[in-house]
Amino acid sequence: MKKKADIVLRSDRIFTGSAADGVKDGFVAVCENRILAVDEWNAHTDYLDEHTQIYDLRGKTVTPGFVDNHVFFMGYMWQHLGTDASGVTDEKSLKELLTAYETQLAPDEPLFGHDLDDELELDGNLFETWFPGRAAIVFRESREGCLMNQEARERYGFDEENCYAEACWRLFRELIGDREQAKEQYLEFQDVLASRGITGIKEIGFDDYYGFTDVLKELEDSGRLKHRVYLVSQPVGSDVDTLYGRQMQEKFQKDCVKFMGYNIMVDGDIESGEGDILDGYPESEDILPYTPPCYEALKESVKKADKCGFRCALHAEGDRAVRKTLDIFEECQKENGKRDARHAVIDMELVDPADIRRMKENNITAINYVQIMSCYPEYKNYYGLRYFSEERQKCIWPYRSLTDAGVNLCWGTDLPLDVPDIPLSVCYAAERRFPDSMPEQGYNMQEAITPAEVLEGWTKNGQKANFAETVLGTLEPGKLADIAVIDGDIFGEKGEARRKLSVCMTIFDGKVVYDRQE
Repeated sequence: MKKKADIVLRSDRIFTGSAADGVKDGFVAVCENRILAVDEWNAHTDYLDEHTQIYDLRGKTVTPGFVDNHVFFMGYMWQHLGTDASGVTDEKSLKELLTAYETQLAPDEPLFGHDLDDELELDGNLFETWFPGRAAIVFRESREGCLMNQEARERYGFDEENCYAEACWRLFRELIGDREQAKEQYLEFQDVLASRGITGIKEIGFDDYYGFTDVLKELEDSGRLKHRVYLVSQPVGSDVDTLYGRQMQEKFQKDCVKFMGYNIMVDGDIESGEGDILDGYPESEDILPYTPPCYEALKESVKKADKCGFRCALHAEGDRAVRKTLDIFEECQKENGKRDARHAVIDMELVDPADIRRMKENNITAINYVQIMSCYPEYKNYYGLRYFSEERQKCIWPYRSLTDAGVNLCWGTDLPLDVPDIPLSVCYAAERRFPDSMPEQGYNMQEAITPAEVLEGWTKNGQKANFAETVLGTLEPGKLADIAVIDGDIFGEKGEARRKLSVCMTIFDGKVVYDRQE
């Protein structure tokens, strides 16, 4: 006797997770936390009983749940830290906002704010007189600058000109230390992700995550998680800690949270002159001299983690940084032996074609920021037009080359840099036009991929990067029921109509965790 379904999803646009399969017309049946059947509609009655809930989703796209392979919850907390200063227009309004907020704080409690206008010019010494004896920081909207006082500099070890995430690790340690507040914000965070169809994340925690894994364990044990967490440690205050990694592997033995390994920074942002690029920066640009990373130290850290069987994901934006990263992975194979490590390179804004071949040869996953074009509002001001020749620009965001070479290509957003928007990501990767819809013909269209290939990166490829492709990533009988629904035809729509599409339902582990109609 056939099992009966708890949920049946009826759609004429079912994407199973394989670009080669195309789109199907039929249904997906779910029983408990597993996919029971994917078949033509005329067979659905075999799976019904009086308890089955049927969703008519015709005209909507049903896909496997999406995996964001580069997410940073500490950054989400940072983005929402303290009082909202986005409405501040001058010194007077800032003082009024902050002095009112100060009345809510304990005498020794730091004062924080966020989203201060990047362009608003203010005296950098204001907080010395406004808040003597109290650490005070208000971060700019971009979080690339802030206003702060000496009390805050001494407490947290960074300053106004160097307040990037890794520099703020002492601040993050303090924030995460308030477990109840961190837990509440994580519940909000996962609701945001569920509303975008995200059912899995590669989550970055600095060092030993400052104890936040206790919260993840509590949420997993109580069944309150709404996505799977592929946890990685990013060494910031200390080097790679393999003992901690083993402890985390022992701690998380269930389905929802897995400790994967380590996330390691290589170079910085190309636009800011901090990316490691093969030909160097043009002399015409006003860029400070660049000091490349210490690749020998990076190599020793990665070899240490690799020897213990952990996966490493290295963040390399420039083409020279990508090349050096691949050198490190090859050195690991020589010294520690070949294995199915599934090491990854993240970001890769600029990649030399020869290194794409090396990625395939060494089974290295590419995790690209598929929504990165949203950071450059106008095509005419995109830094790549100034920094690189037309020939070198062909190496920017080389999605087609990676796909055709057989590299496992998947996506991340670096949330909170951007919030996952799967229809928008399809526009950027398939149409390759900037937010101002320029250039009309698309930017480097030889590197465009199809909408189905974009979705494959969010689903099957994303799960493969985390060793989970046998149980997740495609809609197949027997696999775990992580499913997303987009409120239109993501394959048929284009341009502005496609950008306006959004996720309307998310199913995680067989349960509806987001339904816009409710």
